[in-house]
Amino acid sequence: MKIFLLLIIILFSLTHTKAQNISVDILQQGDSFADSSYYDIIKVENKYWIAGKYGILKSIDTDGKIENIGYPSEGLDIYKLENLDNETVLASGDKGTLYIHSLKTKTWKTIKLKNYENACFYNLAVDSQKNIYLSGGNSKIAHSGKSIPNGFVLVSSDMGNTWRQIYRNTFNMVWCVKNNPYNNKIYALMYSPNRTNLMVYENKHWVKKQKLGNSIYHEVQFEGENQFVATGGWIGKRGRIHSTNHKKVFNDAGLLWSRIKNEKYTLFTGCNGNIVLETSNHKTMVHHTDLNKPFSLYEAIFIDQSTAFAIGSGRTLLKISITENPKFQAKNN
Repeated sequence: MKIFLLLIIILFSLTHTKAQNISVDILQQGDSFADSSYYDIIKVENKYWIAGKYGILKSIDTDGKIENIGYPSEGLDIYKLENLDNETVLASGDKGTLYIHSLKTKTWKTIKLKNYENACFYNLAVDSQKNIYLSGGNSKIAHSGKSIPNGFVLVSSDMGNTWRQIYRNTFNMVWCVKNNPYNNKIYALMYSPNRTNLMVYENKHWVKKQKLGNSIYHEVQFEGENQFVATGGWIGKRGRIHSTNHKKVFNDAGLLWSRIKNEKYTLFTGCNGNIVLETSNHKTMVHHTDLNKPFSLYEAIFIDQSTAFAIGSGRTLLKISITENPKFQAKNN
């Protein structure tokens, strides 16, 4: 009887925890940085569209089958994809180019904005009224060249027929423009050398919401009307996460290009094949994927609760799987 009671005490002194593991299947990758890069991935109907360098546009299904998507390509880089609604896909690219695709009629419309022939539409956003916002700067900046940024934000309220410039700054690059669904306001990450500011467009004026720091912040997301999470850092060096009330630095991840979240996990994609996993209890781990070259992972998307696709430079396409291994660990008394 005493032995039985002792076993009961030991069992109750243990706590059941789950440790997460990341496994990565490399579905595709190139051999050099000259290979076409994949810049963005979104879900379109029952597949996932991937866009990138040299005007690449592909689809992939959950089984990993990849197909080319036909469109009026001119070989120009595509930087951002967005669903305007359930029937319309937008793709913004280099040399002042925007593509609009109707899923219903299977037709494409190509828009080339006058006076933006040397600019890149690096990012785009759509608000609840279906206004389309484009942001970016000098095309050389997106190609890692040195140049005056000439950053801007444009808006169209008529499906791209006419455009209005709502921001212009010679010395700022606008890496990201994003609609906050909690208040339907447009925010932007505006970068000048060694400084990034999070700005919000209110009453036809840009207002500084937060000074983020002395590095590039590439993307911002929202978890409430006044709750944001921005990701960035230094290429090949440290990654940074700046949320409304918290800052975090990863010394071994490089610049954190993007963030995706579901009910269980948050994934950040970084430089040199690095993936940062955060669980619902805010535990974090860094997983390094061995690639042919130190390719960056630019974007990712969950395809179910524990599986994601990630895309990046050098034609990198990964399938990330998260598994939970139950462990018994003694309680700290």
